[in-house]
Amino acid sequence: MPSTVGAVLMAVAIAACNAPTVSPSPAGGAAGILLVNVGERVQARPQSEDMAGIFSQAIDLANTNGDDLGYPWIDPASGALVLSAVTQHGRQLIDAAGLTVPHSIRAAAHGASELGRIQDDLTMLRSRGVIGSELIYATVPDQRDNRVLILISAPSPALLDYLAGHYPPDALAVEVDPSGGGGAPAGAE
Repeated sequence: MPSTVGAVLMAVAIAACNAPTVSPSPAGGAAGILLVNVGERVQARPQSEDMAGIFSQAIDLANTNGDDLGYPWIDPASGALVLSAVTQHGRQLIDAAGLTVPHSIRAAAHGASELGRIQDDLTMLRSRGVIGSELIYATVPDQRDNRVLILISAPSPALLDYLAGHYPPDALAVEVDPSGGGGAPAGAE
């Protein structure tokens, strides 16, 4: 019996030594916050007037049913509409919409209402004296990842730690752009 226990412990130790290590988040300990590169497209860009109209309807549906639906997105590779369902009722709403364009449904953790509340609340951080909040120059919907994209002009581990501690990290994305608002937010041009 002791040799079996020893063998199991040895196997666990070997497995632990060979297991891949998780890299610490470059966001200064703000695990779960997505870091977006400057210029990465996170907002949809309809390729036709018809798709623009359908996408607008999908945005309206998400805003009207924000507890059940997240942000829609247009996959640039396929051109298909990607809809975000937070609840089963959200899936039913999408099914009932009778979409006639290629589309898919992804499971989402956060609805458009929650993401909108987070986006609104972020505008109050400076008045609350949050360290690094003066670096925030814009917040926009990250439709690609169904998150709030926070654009900051310089890295701030203190700000990112605050964000991760006060909001669901998987609802946030951050883009560090030293131009500090000198151009359009990622994907918004």
